[in-house]
Amino acid sequence: MNPDTFDPFSGRLARDIRNSLSKAFLKSLALHEPLVLQRVADGFSGQQLSPPYQDYIDDRLARYAEAREAIIKHDIIGVVEQSQILWELKLYYEMHELLEGIWLESAGARRKALQGLIRAAGMKIHVERGNTGAAEKMAQKALTDLQENRVALADFQELDNLLAEAAKMASGSRN
Repeated sequence: MNPDTFDPFSGRLARDIRNSLSKAFLKSLALHEPLVLQRVADGFSGQQLSPPYQDYIDDRLARYAEAREAIIKHDIIGVVEQSQILWELKLYYEMHELLEGIWLESAGARRKALQGLIRAAGMKIHVERGNTGAAEKMAQKALTDLQENRVALADFQELDNLLAEAAKMASGSRN
């Protein structure tokens, strides 16, 4: 583990931080209780982490606060609508986690459409890591799921923009 980089895909502590913060954030949204998240963040911050780790926590807390504010301000209660806020704030891992809960309970076109959103979030995670080959493959799968089942996602208002991004990635164009 390199303490000079934050990589949840190769470091246990980084993975624990990402996963714990994400779960606490989603729990705090569901319970309307921001202290749930703050307690988890404080637990990590008290460990005298290296700057990249503390920067990750600070960045996530700021984006979580922005997401919570938008969700509360606009009274967004639907998970898919909330996931759109997470997409806009580049909280792709959290979007994936949020949607996975309802995806498991869904069926038919709705299930496939949710799978497409989850794959789109996965695509963006791969892009962030510089793994363009995997991002292109994920984008192709997301496109198929979303295009074939888009009627099941009327509650995701920015679907056309997401589809355009996935199509661009699937075609190998990264500009």
